[in-house]
Amino acid sequence: MRSLPANDHFIQIYKNQAAAYHQLIAAEDADGNLLPALQAVAPLSGARILDLGSGSGRIPLLLQEIDCEIVASDIHHTMLVEQAVQAAAAGRRWPLLVADGRRLPLAGGWADASIAGWAYGHFTGWSADWRIEAQQAVAEMQRATHPGGVMVIFETLGTGALEPAPPNPALADYYAWLEDEWGFQRRVIATDYDFGSVERAAEICGFFFGEELAAKVRQNAWSRVPEWTGLWSRMA
Repeated sequence: MRSLPANDHFIQIYKNQAAAYHQLIAAEDADGNLLPALQAVAPLSGARILDLGSGSGRIPLLLQEIDCEIVASDIHHTMLVEQAVQAAAAGRRWPLLVADGRRLPLAGGWADASIAGWAYGHFTGWSADWRIEAQQAVAEMQRATHPGGVMVIFETLGTGALEPAPPNPALADYYAWLEDEWGFQRRVIATDYDFGSVERAAEICGFFFGEELAAKVRQNAWSRVPEWTGLWSRMA
């Protein structure tokens, strides 16, 4: 297993600022579009669901009112600690597994649906050859999902953008690879952030996405920041 780049901006957040990161995702999907989009492609009720790169609990918290069995996995222990805090606040509890998504300690075919949310796209910035890492991760996702089950990948199609599009050429290549090499089908979802005030929007967006977006938020007086998410799905 290759090590992650120690000084990467996002890795430092995931390792050291999980609670602050959760303030970002708690403001996401202001119109509640993610769950209906997920329900349209994956059986959830009564299903075994594996959430990969689960972070502070974006997907498990989204599914908390659905009768399903969830295992949440992430390579960063601190993110799962924060997820346990958020689960407890919601009066819920589910198994948390510290693991690399490229090498999962789970039996093959365990999941009815496997979900990787905003995770594999990081390989385009973390690896000299993202295709090797992404291939390992998606193949492992397929192994963990029983034949006929569903694999779902969420990735960004732009934050602070008025139209959906890959934010950079590397992600565009990765998204095309998911579709052309693996046969994933793409759906586009509007997942705007609603921060309640312009200054809070600028502060939290600046923390995660950088000062260029923070300046754009202030310039446009956005308390609600436009965001687009891609949902890629296929049968295992």
